[in-house]
Parts: sequence; C-alpha cells; structure tokens
Amino acid sequence: MKVGSRCGFCLLHRGYQQILRATDDEDIRREAVGHILRLIGEEYDQEAVAATIGSHRDRVIREVTGCPDPYLELKDEANRMALEILPELEAVVNARPATERLRMACLVACVGNVIEYDVPDHSPEFREVFSRLGDEDLYIDDLDAFESLLRQEMDLLYLADNAGEIVFDRLVVRELRALGCRVTVAVKGFPSLNDALMGDATEAGMLEAADGVITTGTDAVGINLSESSGEFLDAYLSANVILSKGMANWETLTEHEAPCPTLFLLRTKCEPVAAAVGAPLQRNIAKLVPEGWRL
Repeated sequence: MKVGSRCGFCLLHRGYQQILRATDDEDIRREAVGHILRLIGEEYDQEAVAATIGSHRDRVIREVTGCPDPYLELKDEANRMALEILPELEAVVNARPATERLRMACLVACVGNVIEYDVPDHSPEFREVFSRLGDEDLYIDDLDAFESLLRQEMDLLYLADNAGEIVFDRLVVRELRALGCRVTVAVKGFPSLNDALMGDATEAGMLEAADGVITTGTDAVGINLSESSGEFLDAYLSANVILSKGMANWETLTEHEAPCPTLFLLRTKCEPVAAAVGAPLQRNIAKLVPEGWRL
C-alpha cells in the first residue's frame, strides 16, 4: 500500500512520541527529530510504503537515543491487562454454537487490534471497546469463504501484530486448530513499535496454544520479505493459507502477490488504510484475498 498524504504527518508524529518515550535528554531529542525529518524528506514519495519508512525511522531513533525498546513497559502492561480479561472473552466465544465460534473469536481479535500507541486521533484503550463488544461487528466479513478453505492438516501461518492483542489471538488459534489446521504463529524478531516478540508470545500463552511460534527474524514494521529470516520465508511460501493481523502487515504485504489465500484481519485505525480496505474508520475487517492478489 503506497503512502497517503496523512502518512507523512503520522510518520513524524509517531516518531516524535517514540523519542519522548526513549529519552528525557532534550539535546538527544532534538538530534533524533532532525534525523527523522531528513529521513522522511528523503524517502517520502508517491511510491513509498509508510511502514517501510517507519522501520527506517525507528532504527534511527533507537540508534540516536540508545533506547532499544521505547514501548517495553506499555507492552508488558497490555499483556497483563489482556490476560486479566481473557477468561471473560473466552466465555463469550464458548457461548456461541460451534459453527459461530471462529467468527466470534476473529471479532474479539479485531477489537483487540485497537492496542496500538501514538496513532493520531486513535485510542488504544481496549477495555472500553470490549465493554460494548455486543455493538461491534465485522464491516467486511469474508469468514464463510475463509472457513470453506480450511482442511485437516492444512498449514496455516498466523502473522501476529501487537503485544496484548496476541493474548486474544489465542482464541482464533484455538478455533483454527479445532478445524484441523496446523497453526504456526509468527512474531517480530526484534523490537518493532509495540509488536509482539517471542517473550510476549510466551507470556500470552501462545507457545502452548499454537503448533509452533517463529519470528520474522527482523525488526521491520509489518513484513519485509527482503529482510526476513529463512525460517520465516519457508513458512510464508509453503503455507496453504495465511491469516495476517493488523494494519502494518496490510501496508507491506499488499505490495506483493499473495502466495496463497490470505485473510487480512484488522481494525481500521487510520484514514489511508481505511480507504485502501474500503471501510470507514474504527471498523473490524476480515478480508480474504486469493492467491496472486495484489492491491
């Protein structure tokens, strides 16, 4: 997905917020801002992908400030809070007939995708959204078509997104495995915004929930295939079906032909992604694309 006009503002806004989280030193903050201003000026054009610029921005911030993970405390808190309410949400899914549980689990996971920090005009307060879960639905709902693809012993690659949110992903993984899929979950290899790492997957209980957990091998925002590890690429290219969580994965993967049927599961938290998906802001999306599809 190519950048929109608002992406330039968001790239700077999120970069500045990260800098504030990374250091209290005003001189270092000023130096870091100067670096990201130059970076955005050099890389922002009509062919750019916002998530790719974001990866470069975040690496500069980490190098200049010396802070390896500006969102570490927020991720830990999100995991803790998500685990506290997981039993309640699991009960909601379990109360549905077996034929409806995957859809309900996906809706919970979409709502959990609100856990993202420093997106302009977006609140990451997921408890408030979950308090009105009964009012939420899937604005784009391709889950019937998605479920019709699933077969016993099928290899499904689940691309996780944020910490905290990965706790709710367990509900989807459980339902996919109940349908006979072998589910491998991929998290980031190194700190990338507030995305889940292997430590978050462990804390969330994903190592027990999934058939396997791997990393992308990189700190790239979204999925950067040119930087990903061999292990990840093998899983990506050999999967029978992919479930991709979150906006950054949408931004990056839509630049490539889908290697297999892919379900994009996300919350529309910014205007450019919402427009590209074809939905209003703050809507839950389960969009299935066929093998070979590209935005």
